[in-house]
Amino acid sequence: MSRRLLIIGGSAALGQELVRHLVTNPKDFVVFVTSRHKPDPLDLRNKDHIFSYIERTRPDMIISLAATFANEFDEAYSINVNASRLILTAIKELRLSTRVVLVGSAAEYGIITPDENPVFEQRVLRPVSIYGMSKAWQTELACMYARQGSDVVIARVFNLLGPGLSERLFVGRLHKQISEFLCGQRERIEVGPLSAIRDYISLDHAVNQLMAIAEHGSAGEVYHIASGTPVTMRELLARELARYGLRDSIVVEAAALSNRYGYDVPSIYADIGKTTALL
Repeated sequence: MSRRLLIIGGSAALGQELVRHLVTNPKDFVVFVTSRHKPDPLDLRNKDHIFSYIERTRPDMIISLAATFANEFDEAYSINVNASRLILTAIKELRLSTRVVLVGSAAEYGIITPDENPVFEQRVLRPVSIYGMSKAWQTELACMYARQGSDVVIARVFNLLGPGLSERLFVGRLHKQISEFLCGQRERIEVGPLSAIRDYISLDHAVNQLMAIAEHGSAGEVYHIASGTPVTMRELLARELARYGLRDSIVVEAAALSNRYGYDVPSIYADIGKTTALL
């Protein structure tokens, strides 16, 4: 018998890749997809809208990818925290046995020293951005609901690599500039400092891990979505340029070109043993 899967926030790059994966790799799901771009979008700020949509679809599983990267408190709290609360509350009050997968972020970890890598899921959270703080609150919220009996799990995503990513992210900005360069709309690729070490995972591999967590992860637990392989931003940039036949001589690197403010983690990459055990 087919299960009903509701994907919330399906318009972003990870959501689109997840939908493609489900279309090409059928798993006996009947899939419902919501996004803010559809003719009848799900309003994540509206409790009644969320309740009525969940009551109407009665999903066996919800994967919530909805998020905002805005570094503005009210917006981040509304989408990254309160919307998750409304989803979990709706399921509880409707007495559904729905499994909920909430997507977290490596930004929850915040201050990490190089010797603390690879980072384990149990690492204390010390976020340094509003986005990271809101995602850390989402995790605490999910764990509280799990302790009360809800079937909710956290998939904590590191850095994604692929097309269609938000321009608030390094790869999204880079791909936009590469496109403009190839079209003759700019003469240089402009980036901030490239010495930081990060953990990048392709969209297709991220979806494979996400589905393993959704299907087999334990309620109340956090699992990483990551490659487990450290890479400097300079290496990543060179690799992406090479895919388009471009050389790094076109790159201008300067601190003033960074969109990061305050503390920037010098090195962070994931331990993925817990997730790998699910695959």
